[in-house]
Amino acid sequence: MNDSVRSASRVLDLLELLAGAGDGLSLAEACERLGAPKSSTLMLLRTLAGRGYAVRGEGDRYRLNETFRSGGFGWGGQAARLVAVAEPVLRDLADTIGETAILGALTEKGMVRLLAKAVTHENIRYDIDLGQELPAYCTAIGRILLAQMPPEARAPILDRVEPVRVTPHSLTDRSAIEARIEEAARSGISVVAEEYALGGTGAAVPIRLADGRVVGAVNAGCISPRFVGKEDEIARALRAAATAIAARLDNRGAA
Repeated sequence: MNDSVRSASRVLDLLELLAGAGDGLSLAEACERLGAPKSSTLMLLRTLAGRGYAVRGEGDRYRLNETFRSGGFGWGGQAARLVAVAEPVLRDLADTIGETAILGALTEKGMVRLLAKAVTHENIRYDIDLGQELPAYCTAIGRILLAQMPPEARAPILDRVEPVRVTPHSLTDRSAIEARIEEAARSGISVVAEEYALGGTGAAVPIRLADGRVVGAVNAGCISPRFVGKEDEIARALRAAATAIAARLDNRGAA
């Protein structure tokens, strides 16, 4: 990798870090996360602030300019990088299991945002529009991502939404929902059968980076009768896909 490409990668890495840090970053924190020298990291931060991409606030903490979150740009962390890395993996996953593969993440409000998908080529298939936000309490992606949080962080998210019966199978009792989330935490996978869409079963696993951060989840959107009998196959394929996506993200600085 030449110096120009390395510098460009470092700028993008820093922007992704700022976008994912709601409280901003100090110079020391940015250096630690990037594994970069203090002098060059400070120059990058000052350049981003000077161009309006970042804002320097109290305590010399740098934050992403809120325009890039709310002004239509749609930059909410490493979502763009996540989608770019995940799309070929999703296609392989869909072809392997014969079901639709979906990438999702939690928004700051605790909703599930669908980021990317690869629809199976089967004649009868599960499909869903991207870009929409779904309730976390009755979706496989939502439950597996909530399962990665400590109870005290998860509770405010569940508090924001009054559970309703999206389908006749939707759980609305808080204790029952929390029990399913805890089950997902123990097993590492969430399976939700027809609670969000009649005839559809979702299974999801988290995408966890080497530093422990969970950046999203990969989901199999299945026609319910086809899910029965291949649960183990789908679980293995989902875990392999999540591992592949995480490895690609962790190697973002490679040539």
